[in-house]
Amino acid sequence: MATLRYIACISENPETLTEFYRRFLGTDEIGRSPEGDISITDGFYNLTLFKKRPALGEMRMEPGLHHIGLEVDNLEEVKGRYLAINPRGMILQEPEDIHHGEIRIHDPECHPVSLSTQRFGVPEGKEKSFPRIRHIAYNALDPETRQMRLARAYKRMQQTGAHYVVDSIGDVLPLLDEIDRRLADGERP
Repeated sequence: MATLRYIACISENPETLTEFYRRFLGTDEIGRSPEGDISITDGFYNLTLFKKRPALGEMRMEPGLHHIGLEVDNLEEVKGRYLAINPRGMILQEPEDIHHGEIRIHDPECHPVSLSTQRFGVPEGKEKSFPRIRHIAYNALDPETRQMRLARAYKRMQQTGAHYVVDSIGDVLPLLDEIDRRLADGERP
């Protein structure tokens, strides 16, 4: 049997998030790395907040929910089942510390999933404290469906008169530069 036991996020500032979860949800810290990663628990889950940095070596580096982890009874059995349905599937060894599982696989939509038989560092017998984490949302759209929905949304926005559509805050400054350039060239809204 598998039990969801681990949630990994990438954060610009794990310290701030740790303080937030401690003050408002009563979580306890269970570990820190010299690089700034912090693991906390509500008594059931290990919530690891990885400090965003190139050395993480992750394919996706956006802040927010990154991957989940499942506690399993038998790692070899799970590896066998995984390879039976995904013969070319990669099984990666994870660092042996409080912030990781034992191995990592990827689900059919390429989300990383950590696996461990060791409770992800959550102390045995620790009582669940309230309030605790009750809901986890995971964007599970495949890239093709996501792109199709984005294209449809962009089209609707442009049909209603939007001059620009911004995907993320990182797109705002280049867009402002473009608007300034167009205004300098004499264009008017």
